[in-house]
Amino acid sequence: SFWVWKSADFQERESYDMLGISYNNHPRLKRILMPESWIGWPLRKDYIAPNFYEIQDAH
Repeated sequence: SFWVWKSADFQERESYDMLGISYNNHPRLKRILMPESWIGWPLRKDYIAPNFYEIQDAH
């Protein structure tokens, strides 16, 4: 949709960066919010954050 609506550029790059959604024929589909060295898609349900510790109640 980038070629139809130029304003979709940021939204497509953001959804690629956060969710891993790929768009055909997008000229600059690369990370925009996360560092290039980041591995994975942080807003996906199957994403496991590195160094994540779950805090449990003392009950």
